[in-house]
Amino acid sequence: MEGPSRYLIGIDLGTTNSAVAFVDTRESANQDASSEIRVFEVAQLARPGEVRALPLLPSFLYFPTEDELSSGTVSLPWEERPSSIVGMMARDQGALVPGRQVSSAKSWLCQNAIDRRANILPRQAEPPEPTVSPVEASARYLMHLRNAWNHAMAGEVATNPQQLFENQEIVLTVPASFDEEARELTVEAAREAGLRNLTLLEEPLAAFYAWVAEHQSVLGEHLRDGELVLICDIGGGTSDFSLVRAHVQGRNVEFERTAIGEHLLLGGENLDLALARCVEKKLTTKLSLRQRHALRIMCSAAKERLLSEENTDRVPINILGGGRSVVGQMLSSELCRNEVAELILSGFLPLTTPSEMPVRTRAGGLREIGLPYAADPAITKHIAAFLKQAAMAMDAGENSRSHIDDRLQMTRPDAVLFNGGFCIPALARERITEAIAGWFGGGCRPKILSNAVMSSAVAIGAAYYGRVRRGAGLRVKAGSAWTYYIGMRSEHGIKAVCVLPSGTNEGTTLPLLDREFSVLTNRPVSFHLYSSTIRHDAHGGIADLDPEEVHRHAPLVTLLRHGKKLQQTELAVRLSVSFTEVGTLELWCESVSSPHRWRLQFELRREASATDQSGYTAQPASTANRHDSSSISEQAQESAIRLIRRAFSGSGVGEGVPSDPASLVGELESVMGLKRELWPIATVRVFSDVLLEVADGRKLSPRHEVRWLNLFGYCLRPGFGDPQDSFRIIQARRIYQGGLAFPRELQSQVDWLVLWRRIGGGLSSAHQHELRNYLGDLGIGRKKPGTRLNPQLEHDGWRLLASLEHLSGATRAALGSELLRKLRREPSDSGWLWSLGRFGVRIPLYGSLSCLIPAETAVDWITALLDLPELTHDTASAVVQLGRRVDHRTRDITEDVVQSAIAGLKSAGVADDIFLRPLHEYIAPVRADVVRTFGEPLPKGLELESTANCLSSVTALTS
Repeated sequence: MEGPSRYLIGIDLGTTNSAVAFVDTRESANQDASSEIRVFEVAQLARPGEVRALPLLPSFLYFPTEDELSSGTVSLPWEERPSSIVGMMARDQGALVPGRQVSSAKSWLCQNAIDRRANILPRQAEPPEPTVSPVEASARYLMHLRNAWNHAMAGEVATNPQQLFENQEIVLTVPASFDEEARELTVEAAREAGLRNLTLLEEPLAAFYAWVAEHQSVLGEHLRDGELVLICDIGGGTSDFSLVRAHVQGRNVEFERTAIGEHLLLGGENLDLALARCVEKKLTTKLSLRQRHALRIMCSAAKERLLSEENTDRVPINILGGGRSVVGQMLSSELCRNEVAELILSGFLPLTTPSEMPVRTRAGGLREIGLPYAADPAITKHIAAFLKQAAMAMDAGENSRSHIDDRLQMTRPDAVLFNGGFCIPALARERITEAIAGWFGGGCRPKILSNAVMSSAVAIGAAYYGRVRRGAGLRVKAGSAWTYYIGMRSEHGIKAVCVLPSGTNEGTTLPLLDREFSVLTNRPVSFHLYSSTIRHDAHGGIADLDPEEVHRHAPLVTLLRHGKKLQQTELAVRLSVSFTEVGTLELWCESVSSPHRWRLQFELRREASATDQSGYTAQPASTANRHDSSSISEQAQESAIRLIRRAFSGSGVGEGVPSDPASLVGELESVMGLKRELWPIATVRVFSDVLLEVADGRKLSPRHEVRWLNLFGYCLRPGFGDPQDSFRIIQARRIYQGGLAFPRELQSQVDWLVLWRRIGGGLSSAHQHELRNYLGDLGIGRKKPGTRLNPQLEHDGWRLLASLEHLSGATRAALGSELLRKLRREPSDSGWLWSLGRFGVRIPLYGSLSCLIPAETAVDWITALLDLPELTHDTASAVVQLGRRVDHRTRDITEDVVQSAIAGLKSAGVADDIFLRPLHEYIAPVRADVVRTFGEPLPKGLELESTANCLSSVTALTS
């Protein structure tokens, strides 16, 4: 479409609700700024068979059943049989069937501990229920908005293409605290929805723009020169804080954004979870995960009624019963107004001193739906922390110093603009104002600025910003809220070069950095990106960064393809950076000696694999760390590489290389001077790269294939830990798709399974389900009449199945129950016992907590193991895996079962007090626990920071 669009559209893609506002440029010439902006009412299913247009679209996705599709009750005006629906009915129906409902997609979108492009939602989904990624869920919300607009505004598309949603200029809002990865994924979701003419805007700024639009003619009456406005945006999923300074000279008013807060997963959802816990205690019965999900949705609706309806003091809460004793019955309780108010005031908005800072722990706060919420729910403490951070971030000019309390080291706001669903009740706004006034004393009560319709303010402000971009309206001077850095090699601490200063405006391309980096061509290269909201360094400046003051992003990676022969050669490059019109960061490697340039992309598959805080290199990790072990010379490593190449090239005879590849490992140990268990991770990753290059050599003979499979899996284990492992996994997947070269050879079949077990941690959920089906076709984990399996193949198949931690909890529970039947026939089989323990671990090696089996199932398995006619040390190991205490109420088994297990195992003489200690008290996991869970030692140099939630939650390469 040529020329400017007719409509300027603002979208608030919220955690709980989404909204759309727009300006019709053909009608706006003679109207004031606020009256020309209209909220678009979004058509959606309100209940089965009923479509209504409403100002808000609940951000819930629901997958209809085949019966619902056939009945026509989920038909939309633009689609008769939708694969998913969004909105009010999706929210309400999903409360009854949580395995078919996606919620909080926006919160998942910013979680760097998961693969945000993987199909992980809904968290309660069980096969064959459909799943989507956080990116796709966000795209589907936007598609619904697009389709609803086109249905209402475009009429016949063929004759009105200029009316189409996707042909308009769109401003899409994101939290100010969203990091660069989350912003890029938001843009990716918008592109999937067909939106091309797109700009991002921070949500607190959008809320402020809405206030400006409403008060543009009288701004000087509300704010004086130099005054600071605290924008307090507390929505369903996040709390977002920003500061804006007013510059007033007569009738001329300008604004400047001066500070933003850190990302906080804290908002209305946390309150809903806390209310659900309160009600659950009154029910005096333990609820299932699905019942808890339904209870949370009902408590959310009850909370909104109690806080908005003056005459309503209590709301009944009814959820479907579960279990034999309550089949067909309802579990009933109620939620009272005073309970909600007390929880808000004492739990979320306590009156605190200025020195009280939020409690910060690794475990995080409420995690009932799997999200790492802020550990401390006291929002007032987080506001105080932000105001202290802002005092550090703001320039020390005269205007800034006048608003910094030197005694408190805290910035003092003159006014507060509230936004977000949490702040709609007057109770919340008054309490926050009271807390701020109490910190500064002396009658320093901030003014309250208000938007007429808080629920739509962000969308309205986004639409107004569309006008600003057209040259009308009042622009807030903002630019990038972050200063960005690229890490450099350093023996001590974090040394980095500034590539984008804060305040850089959208659409800016900075000159090439006057600094060269040395990289290897034709293999992945990785850069470490950091950002800060409180540092102000100049472009190209070198900075020593404090880990507490910076955010470490996912690695920036690319493959520098160069030259016709694709040989690895050293190349000097410089970095160029742009802050795009959309509002995202673009970095490029540009060759110093040629016109070649390569775009750097975030590696989002396993961000946690690059969290080392000591080695910062612009070279491929496997090459840059080639000297990780002083006992391995470069000459020895090169000799080892030649051994691998010759072993799989068919040209080894007569060159001092064994003709039988079975002895290759021994030759490698000899030339390296180290047993393979001591080979460092950098070395084994180099070997894995070489093995991928000579992968066709496995087709020379069955012996070649067995050795290649075994050595490649060993060198790439556990499938993550190096920033380039995702590239290697992609290449390994091509090997999988090609299949075995010698499929009838038993040892090839066995080592094939061992390979995928070893690197399974690097596989996506979809790939793990593919492996599960592959094993099922063999008769492993799925009954296949008439199938007799080789015992070794069967055991290794089950070990592989147990290692696939992305399989759902229900699938893992079903597979474990099948193993128990085998154990009743073979009670001392160590392979079955290891696999059962891995299926039921309380602390996953790499998977999500939502994929763990329920504690009740673990109890059943422990009881069954203790009833076996023969107990061994392997039985005790399995029981410890199944019953390990993690101090989490939904994952820990009951105390009576713990005591029964300890007594039974001790009386059988298969375990002592020290071995059984993890059953009755939480003991922080150590490397030995990782080795026990994985089944063999991990590479040297792979450092794991294990927690109660994940044995490999942080992985790093030592340098």
